[in-house]
Amino acid sequence: MRPRQRTDAPGDRKAVAEFTAMLAARQRPAPWTGRGDAAVRIGERGRPLPGQPADADPVALVLIHPDTEAALTGTLPCARSLIHGAWTDPYRLLTNALAGRTINPDLTLEA
Repeated sequence: MRPRQRTDAPGDRKAVAEFTAMLAARQRPAPWTGRGDAAVRIGERGRPLPGQPADADPVALVLIHPDTEAALTGTLPCARSLIHGAWTDPYRLLTNALAGRTINPDLTLEA
């Protein structure tokens, strides 16, 4: 039996580090306080409307591209229970925007 070949290329180490950070973020999300960007349904980044009360439910969110800050949707109602926690960089790996996929304009986060 031949031993498995290991690769320790820099790209491999980076991918493993990013994936490990994403798993840790999912296991221990930072609580969302009603301010700043939110990780929505794990897979998207949302931003509440300016001046919205921190305890609003549902929250009026706009989904945004994780890199360009461009709005990807109009305002969507989002139940606070669908907000995973505060947005952190490891969630970037999970977003439709990062994967180059478009978001359906009929998307609703209403619960």
